[in-house]
Formats: sequence, structure tokens, C-alpha cells
Amino acid sequence: MAQNQVSMTFVTDSRNAQRMLDGLADALDTVGMYAFLNTSVGPWLRERAQTRFANEGDDVVGQWAALEAYTVQMRQSQGYGGEHPINVRSGELENYIVNGGWDVMASPVLSTLTYPGNSPNTSEAIKVATAQIGATHPATPPRPVLGLDAQDLAYVLAALATHVTLSARMP
Repeated sequence: MAQNQVSMTFVTDSRNAQRMLDGLADALDTVGMYAFLNTSVGPWLRERAQTRFANEGDDVVGQWAALEAYTVQMRQSQGYGGEHPINVRSGELENYIVNGGWDVMASPVLSTLTYPGNSPNTSEAIKVATAQIGATHPATPPRPVLGLDAQDLAYVLAALATHVTLSARMP
């Protein structure tokens, strides 16, 4: 061999590479994505919603507007808390948002998560719409209960990276 040449020999075992690729395929197939959305994303969204109600808003939707004096008096006359908690009177709205679960649909080409997963009844639908966009009569400012931001996207992407990495990991 000449002095200006380098010789390399690679000994490979394609079985390890195949196992890694099989793990990657499992992570991203219908069952893998279904599991990921159900065990990582759904619980994250429920926790964010629960915290949003506990803190009367958050970094995504902002702090909820204070209740008007008339509303506080009405709530007190009906046996509910006065000024707080905001967006919680009968508990129906909070229960629907926090405990409504999520619905995951996964196929070989598309996986989706819907939150909340249960279809709202008429009363819940009205309450969600009023919370999200407000109302003109009676005048009610928006106090959104659903929302996502860059923090949520970062969490989902990091969780997906972990899901894929763990699935493709060599034994």
C-alpha cells in the first residue's frame, strides 16, 4: 500500500439497524401514534386546562376579566361564590373542559387528537362559545378556556422526540 493511502474496513451487523428501523416504524405507525397522543398529549392538554381554571387564565389566553358587580351579586344570590372562581358557577363548563377527555383518531397517514373529546350538550356549547368569544347580550367579555401556544407546541415536539427515540432505541 502506498504511503498516501488509507485503508478502512467496516464490519457491520444489519440486524441492529433493522431493529432500530422497526422500532422507528412502530413509533410512527397507527398504534404508536395512537398511544403517543393518548399517553402524552391528552394528559398535557387536560393539565393545562385544569391549571387555567385554577388560575383564572394563563399565559395562553391571558388573565380572565373580573366579573361585573351585577354578576357577583347574582352569583351570591344563587348560592355561588362571589367574585371567584371566574368561569365556574355550576361547574358544568369546567367539568366539560377538564373532564371531557380527548378523542384520538389514528390511521396510516394521519393522526388527530380532539380536545375535549366528548361532544358538548347544548348548554356546554353555549358556555364554551361565550367563554371563548364573549357575548353581546348580556355584555360578557371573552374569558377563553381553550387555547394553545408555542409552549404547547414545544412540549408536543419534545414528547414526540422522546417517544420516537425510546421506540427506536437499541435493546
